[in-house]
Amino acid sequence: MRAPGAQRQHAISTTMEHMKTQGRIQTGAGEVFWEQRGDGPGTPLVCVHGGPGFTAHYLEPLFDLADDAPVILYDQAGCGRSRTAGQRRAFSLASFVDELEDLRCALGIGQMALLGHSFGGAIAGEYALAHPSRVSRIIFACVSIDIPRWVADGERLVSKLPLMTRMILGEGKRGGDIDSPAYQGALAEYYARHVYGVSPLPDSIIRSISESDPLTYSVAWGPNELTVTGLASGYSLSPRLGDLPCSSLFVCGRNDEATPEAHEFFASQAPGARCVIFEESAHHPQITERERFVKTVRDFLAEPAR
Repeated sequence: MRAPGAQRQHAISTTMEHMKTQGRIQTGAGEVFWEQRGDGPGTPLVCVHGGPGFTAHYLEPLFDLADDAPVILYDQAGCGRSRTAGQRRAFSLASFVDELEDLRCALGIGQMALLGHSFGGAIAGEYALAHPSRVSRIIFACVSIDIPRWVADGERLVSKLPLMTRMILGEGKRGGDIDSPAYQGALAEYYARHVYGVSPLPDSIIRSISESDPLTYSVAWGPNELTVTGLASGYSLSPRLGDLPCSSLFVCGRNDEATPEAHEFFASQAPGARCVIFEESAHHPQITERERFVKTVRDFLAEPAR
């Protein structure tokens, strides 16, 4: 699953500060910035952010696990702290999987646990299927791994919004005018309820938004969360969840755009998996219910592997 022209150049430049290691590697998709905290005895946890084209800032609460094991976050090529090297060169799902493999090789990790959030769940799942011996377990957090279901769930959530909001979103969808102030205002209401779930937005979310890559999002996903027209359109990992080679945990918020119903179904398809719902959250329970989220992940990582 290597993108055309992919290379493995693993010259790493690191800095150390209070047990924090940072570096950059070259991948087939472009330069990638990574950050590691902790050097505990546990299996390294690599966290895969969503978007596609968002950044890892919003996953920083996972560094709370650094006392147990190394925790690694990275900004995918073309976004965040990786975009200083220019835009992403490859946009296929395979390129995101290869990028993760390049990171693993560069850091000398034999086996890792994965946490994939939102679109990062598709990357984590595809990686585990492509490299089964490299993954000890996976946390699928608020994932978009079945796009037809995602779109249908989005329509269902929109149907529960106030009448005027529904009308504006529906008219924008039918007419294609999704850049108007009215549509953007209605979309912001959807995001407030089902994406962010917190106001005001925390600094980590603001940084992730400001440093995200619109090109990657547009090409790989589409114009917004409700409209999937990019490479992800039609994608589904659901039929292959039974082939996952390791233990898995599915988590999401009660008000999540990645719905509890979807996650309960996903967990029913993966061998021995279970689902945890965060009652006070939307798409970011790692922020809105940080303590419980971190404990849930910690407990799962401490369980005996199947």
